[in-house]
Amino acid sequence: MWTRIKMAIIRFMQGRNGVDNLGYHALFAGLILVLLNTFIGSFLLSLLGNALYIYAIFRMLSRNVSKRQAENARYVRFMNSWQKEVRQFFLRVKGTKEYKYFRCPSCKNRLRLRRGCGEKHITCPICKHQFNQKA
Repeated sequence: MWTRIKMAIIRFMQGRNGVDNLGYHALFAGLILVLLNTFIGSFLLSLLGNALYIYAIFRMLSRNVSKRQAENARYVRFMNSWQKEVRQFFLRVKGTKEYKYFRCPSCKNRLRLRRGCGEKHITCPICKHQFNQKA
């Protein structure tokens, strides 16, 4: 009996997008908003949480797989860059006593110098712009 139900679900989901990162995070965010709504009692939180649920289910059942995969790829790229920025921020905060952080005046790439080394002539590794920087 369970095998028949499992096979029916598998047949139903063939050709559909299924669960991906964006859909999973939308479900999780909707759950958080609905749980937060139980304590606050806001109509807006309830509406937003339910809208996220509906969006996640729409993504899972969508047959336009290529479009959903492109959306998920954009979301994953955004999340990876955001996580990288947050990780680098905490590394900069942790290394503030040992290093001085600054940006290249040309390409705005982040660079660092060990504190106490005086003024240095620096060549940016990205754009090869040369400038002086005091640590």
